Amino acid sequence: MLNQTLKPDEIVIVDDGSTDSTPNILWVYERDHNARVKVITRPDNGYDIRRVPSNINLAWKSMSASGSATDLMISGDDCFYPPKYAESLLAKMYTDRRIVVASGRPSTSTPLSREHSPSGSGRMIDEQFWLDLGGRYPLIAGWEGWLLYMASLNGFKASLFGDLMFEHFQPRGAKHQFIYWGAAMQTLGYHPLYAMGRIAKNALTTTVGPKGSINMLRGYFQAKLGSDNEFVAPFDPVLRQFVSKQQAQRIVRVAMSIL
Repeated sequence: MLNQTLKPDEIVIVDDGSTDSTPNILWVYERDHNARVKVITRPDNGYDIRRVPSNINLAWKSMSASGSATDLMISGDDCFYPPKYAESLLAKMYTDRRIVVASGRPSTSTPLSREHSPSGSGRMIDEQFWLDLGGRYPLIAGWEGWLLYMASLNGFKASLFGDLMFEHFQPRGAKHQFIYWGAAMQTLGYHPLYAMGRIAKNALTTTVGPKGSINMLRGYFQAKLGSDNEFVAPFDPVLRQFVSKQQAQRIVRVAMSIL
């Protein structure tokens, strides 16, 4: 990020309880770039995917307090971006002001399709759109998809630019084993046929595979059966109905194209 041609106003790093040499490395970066790099350290409470949106919210809150808040770029700790990534991505967004969420494409051999949407890492979010939504991710499974559907619901666009690549080193689903993906489809109100089709399609991929798809199915039905866990609570009914209707229309279009 420090080598981007478009320099960030501030880089906020949330160290979520690292137990290796990460804290020492981050201390050096914060010392050497104290006007641009800020480190927030959280205790090690074991792996919990719910802390991912919480960490992003914490970073944004810190930026807002410091007065450096602007268009927000989100990244995981396992990504590498080419020097012109941020500059090129913002330039693409500025050519169409309806685009409020965008990303490049993580390095992958999977061909792009209409189902591909902006990646969670490398994601750029328009500041005003983010603020209009409250300036925070909901702490519910499907928070990344929530942002994309909220863009569509409000007449905006979320775009993935396949010609803008970045490296994503950690395999997708490595920690949550795709259970979260299934739960997210339930919380967001996916049309049942669309959800089952997506699970079946993912079973044929090398990224998810049969085992990952079984876990997706498990997460989907666990969330449907209900839980005391607020992380799998349904999103707003208006959004869920919008998602289901959008997917039902797509199912009809595909069926008509086959007949």
